[in-house]
Amino acid sequence: MASESRSLRADAVLVGVTFVWGTSFVVVKNAFAGSPPLQFLFWRFLIAAAILTPLAIRRARTPGLFRDGLVVGALLAGGMSLQVLGVPSTTASKAAFLTGLSVVLTPFAAYLRSRKLPSAENAVGVALAGAGFVLLTYPAEGAHFNRGDALVFACGVVFAFYIVELGERSARHDAIALTLLQLGTVAVVAGIGSAVLRAPVFRGLAEGAAEHRAVLWQGTFLWSVLYLGSVGTVGAFFGQTWAQARMSATHAAILFALEPVFAAILAAWVLGDRLGARGIAGALLVLVGIVVSETRWRVDGR
Repeated sequence: MASESRSLRADAVLVGVTFVWGTSFVVVKNAFAGSPPLQFLFWRFLIAAAILTPLAIRRARTPGLFRDGLVVGALLAGGMSLQVLGVPSTTASKAAFLTGLSVVLTPFAAYLRSRKLPSAENAVGVALAGAGFVLLTYPAEGAHFNRGDALVFACGVVFAFYIVELGERSARHDAIALTLLQLGTVAVVAGIGSAVLRAPVFRGLAEGAAEHRAVLWQGTFLWSVLYLGSVGTVGAFFGQTWAQARMSATHAAILFALEPVFAAILAAWVLGDRLGARGIAGALLVLVGIVVSETRWRVDGR
């Protein structure tokens, strides 16, 4: 009974994380319009690391903490960097669809990592949630790919492995200490990546040209960085790290399918976007998939 209660708390925390990430689609809708993407990422995660550092100073240093923090941090940095570099060159709907493919890819990444198949209820749950996710986010303009689409698709693949590695490693360590290492790694990688793309040799690339823009510390950029650096990064990634120590990677991926549901609801409320019949059907399938994944099926009469 106690373990079931802890499991439900972990689920509730991860649902809260997906809600925060859902709000980020609204918050950063125009943030990249005139801003350097990797510098945005650098400042977001630097602020987050600075906020979390005082809380992490006295936390326990478990064996392998630094190594595990760098591994999951490098995967997170790769996924986030690919996402912010690709988003300006694609549409919002394509970006949401391609990033969220991690929901469907996570069980395969988990199998490659541990040779463990998902439970029957999680397998059915991810199939239902994945179908709902496709209905919610598949772009109306179709699936014609450009370089930005390829970058965001690569982001979805990296995130699938990030979810798996975080699930494998988070239970060994204090959640705050592990989160700080992840955030610091992303800030360092984003800062180096921004400096590299600003080199003259990359000026001809769209990504290089975008990184040459000046940082405008006012309006959308400032408030987006502050919100995402605090609630959207410290709160969300600490919550994810804590929750994933208490569930399988596949189960976490199913809950992450809620992100486009929250994003669509908030976009309808704040921006006046219509969800439509297909979107409503997709949202319902995601919810059904989550309910199915929460059940415990008996096998062979046990």
